[in-house]
Amino acid sequence: MTLLLASIFLGIVPMVIYALIIWRIDRWEKEPFPLMLAAFLWGSVPAVIFALIAQVILSIPLVVMGGDQSLWGELYEASLVAPVTEEIIKGIGLALIFYKFRREIDSILDGLIYGSMIGFGFSAVEDVLYFASMPDAASLAGLFFLRTILFGMLHAFFTGLFGVGLAMGKFSKHTVMKWLWPLLGLAAAIGTHALHNTFATLGEEYVLLAILGYGIGLVWFGLTIAVCLYHENRWIRIHLSEEVERGVLYAEQAIDTAHFWTRSSLSILTHGFAGVMPRRRLLHQATELAYEKQRQLRFGSTPGGDKRLSTLREEVRALSRKDPMVISGKIQPGRRLPPPLPPTRRQPPPLPS
Repeated sequence: MTLLLASIFLGIVPMVIYALIIWRIDRWEKEPFPLMLAAFLWGSVPAVIFALIAQVILSIPLVVMGGDQSLWGELYEASLVAPVTEEIIKGIGLALIFYKFRREIDSILDGLIYGSMIGFGFSAVEDVLYFASMPDAASLAGLFFLRTILFGMLHAFFTGLFGVGLAMGKFSKHTVMKWLWPLLGLAAAIGTHALHNTFATLGEEYVLLAILGYGIGLVWFGLTIAVCLYHENRWIRIHLSEEVERGVLYAEQAIDTAHFWTRSSLSILTHGFAGVMPRRRLLHQATELAYEKQRQLRFGSTPGGDKRLSTLREEVRALSRKDPMVISGKIQPGRRLPPPLPPTRRQPPPLPS
């Protein structure tokens, strides 16, 4: 019983922590927590169940032929059946999120984050199943280090690839690429999953290759996040600089909204709860205003879009005047926001095709 409880704890809690860290990285417009939870649960319950059923069905011919104990049988199950079934079933949940909640997908980073949530959910339950099969605490500790510490981001990386492909397809202006990018993302997820499982199955002499491949994946994961955050910051500054010119908000407020770290610069200890909440509301709505402008720039005006833009603009204007920094005199009207780009470039860079 103790090992079982330890298996459940060690399988679920670290993945929840990983998921919360990734969720927090989306600094400017965090995805709705209920949707994040739904993505995590899809990975942890339906995806695991359907993947196990599919794997059992696809392994029947191998068992009938008596080849399930051979190296080729192990490679068939680990390098073909598992990657294909798991990535497709995880991907179905991700595609449903993109279809049903398309308005929430504002950037490539969103696709990576939703894919990661599903991956972490899948890893949580898969790890519990593996940990629960260990005969003793020492074996459990060794497997925990291998699956959670060393390779803990694997499923998040795999499904994140498909999420990036779906996002690239959504933002592409070419019909062919709208379909091709998701297919490439799914192929990349299946391919990297298959490659890792192949190295893991072939034995200890291939472990270094598995670690190297995983390290390259982590570098890609981190660089993708960094590039996405850079571009989001860039066009937030562009859109809010226009609002400063309009007199909707002050330059310091626009700078704080776009800055990665100063969004929470007003601490409860120094300004009190009553002072923090109005400013956080202002920064949140200013971000929403920038994102709404970016949506209209990408996809054109949508039904109700102009009204929403006008409503957000007036709300930000009202909140900016109630900002504790304005009331205390720390923000002075009249300052202009420094241009985020050279004067000759007023529009965000074109989206990838």
